[in-house]
Amino acid sequence: MESSLITSVGALVLGGGAAALFWKPLLAGIASIVTSNRAGGEIITSYKEQVMLLKEGNLLLREENDELRERHDKNLRRISLLESDLRIIKNALGILLAMTEADHNDKFRNEVDRLITTLEDRNDGSNR
Repeated sequence: MESSLITSVGALVLGGGAAALFWKPLLAGIASIVTSNRAGGEIITSYKEQVMLLKEGNLLLREENDELRERHDKNLRRISLLESDLRIIKNALGILLAMTEADHNDKFRNEVDRLITTLEDRNDGSNR
């Protein structure tokens, strides 16, 4: 009985030490997994927030781009209309000049020539 008691106590001491040696790394591993999962969850949450911010920023940029495209189209139409008006004015001045050639009013003719030249110079400069 004595030997079985000594054996039982020895087994308990050695078994408890072995259990302590086994459980300590196991608990540390479990704690590490829980910590890394929590950190991984925080990283995923951070990525989700960044994705949402990027989506919102992208939406704002698309809206701004659409507004700029509309303004650009309006400006192109306005430029086209102004160029048409300029051609009409230039032609009208040319007709006026041709009508005044019968008269010998050099001052008026020189002024109309100057206007036509100015309109041509500005038109050529804007197309370059």
